[in-house]
Amino acid sequence: MRPFLRTYAPTILSGIVLSLAFPRPHLFPLAWFALVPLLYRCSRLSPRETFTHFFLAGWVFHTIVLQWLMTNLYWAGGWAIWGQQLMCLSLTMYWGLTGLAWRWLADRHSYISAALLLAVLWAAMEQLQATLFTGFGWGSIAYSQGPDLPLLQWTAFGGAPFVSAIIVYVNGVIAQTFVDPRGRLRRFALIATVIAFAHASGYAMLGDPDHTSKPFNVALIQSSYPLEMKWDPDYTVDMVHKAVQKSAALTRDNDVDLIVWPEALVMTQIENEPVHTLLTNFTASTGIPLFTGSVRRDTGPEIGHAAFNSAYLIDNGAIDGHYDKMHLAPFGEYVPFANLLPFIDNLVPMIGGLTPGTAPKVFEVGERKLGPLICFEMLFTPMAARLRADGADFLVVITNLSWFGASNAIPQELEISRVRAIETRTPLVHCANTGISGVFDPFGRFTPLNTYVDRTGGLSELPENFKPADTIRMRLAGVLPLAAQENHRFAIGPMLFPWLAVALSAALAIAAALRRGAKSASVETKD
Repeated sequence: MRPFLRTYAPTILSGIVLSLAFPRPHLFPLAWFALVPLLYRCSRLSPRETFTHFFLAGWVFHTIVLQWLMTNLYWAGGWAIWGQQLMCLSLTMYWGLTGLAWRWLADRHSYISAALLLAVLWAAMEQLQATLFTGFGWGSIAYSQGPDLPLLQWTAFGGAPFVSAIIVYVNGVIAQTFVDPRGRLRRFALIATVIAFAHASGYAMLGDPDHTSKPFNVALIQSSYPLEMKWDPDYTVDMVHKAVQKSAALTRDNDVDLIVWPEALVMTQIENEPVHTLLTNFTASTGIPLFTGSVRRDTGPEIGHAAFNSAYLIDNGAIDGHYDKMHLAPFGEYVPFANLLPFIDNLVPMIGGLTPGTAPKVFEVGERKLGPLICFEMLFTPMAARLRADGADFLVVITNLSWFGASNAIPQELEISRVRAIETRTPLVHCANTGISGVFDPFGRFTPLNTYVDRTGGLSELPENFKPADTIRMRLAGVLPLAAQENHRFAIGPMLFPWLAVALSAALAIAAALRRGAKSASVETKD
């Protein structure tokens, strides 16, 4: 046991410390040195040995950060643990390959700082994690830095991988000070300069939200209905009726331009009675549009009998349009490689069965334009950027995380949405069934719901000491102002930089391979 601990304790420590930077407990400054024990341990190892250590650290990190996937044990039985570990091991492989590439390239590109090389490779890794095999970039280090708004402003320049690269670079330089004591003062000065510049320049990018040029108020309902109620048809109409009552209470004494309900509050098709009458009568009587999620069914020669996870805008007593979720959650809304894995439907019969949408949608709401994202879609920078390019001047994320109880999935998803708002410089409405619901301004500041609505429609504000995390699984509502969209001087940056990191990593690998091939040919010629 002791030899194992001497060999792998620093590696395991890095995985644990980095996970603690994420919500919860969200000790975000730990990210700046969490990887130091791992990097120090690998400094004199071979590429193959480095792969093992990075793989182990990544497995520890993802097992802790993605612990919320295990809460599906209640719904799926013991298979949830296997599924969670399969996801963790898949993501961990990226870590292992990154470590291997780092050590292999560091030996062949000695003129490049090892810390800088690792930063580039790490950014490339996060981009590939977020893209390949449907993409699941949940563990980007940038998502741990929500409270550090000046630093996060750099996501508007280069996306989440850019901020992660900055943090990884600092980790690398710190590790090098322990590997080689020479030049320690110079390295400490470099660390201080990088951190100071990143925050000072980020602070300069952190502007004040504009609530006056395009005033707009959004009413949100955090329904907090458990899944047992949602899947029970006896409650289908009652849940909608109560949401209408609470929405009406909000509009009674407030100027409201849009009402937003979360995903999976309406558990039947919008066209079905009496739900259809409740929604159309409410919007006709108030004159206020309602945006909500619902299931949609359609038939056609190409899709057959298809079901969609959709969002609807209902305005002036009529359905004004719908958006079908394009990026479905794997093993939640569809089964990847279903033809190769037919047994999964028998193990977990509740998953799959949905059809992806084919195109994004922007809704006009008065003088503003709404860009919808449904739950899992908030993970993807290109989707949010596409909505802005198509004219959306605010984003709406509707989500239902009641599958995961009060786990760390809820605050983690909120932090991912924060980065989407900053990357696009677009205000974002986050409306969740069990929390955390509220509004982000284009610089990432968050205003949570703070109003409780009782059975009689009475409104009461929560105490001022309530934190956003305290509102999880509370039935809340509120009317919040929505800022105007900000100009974005480098809108292509959040999509461009990560792919540049991938391209540079590939170029370095190709150059190293060619140089090695040339040396081998030279040796053979001499022989």
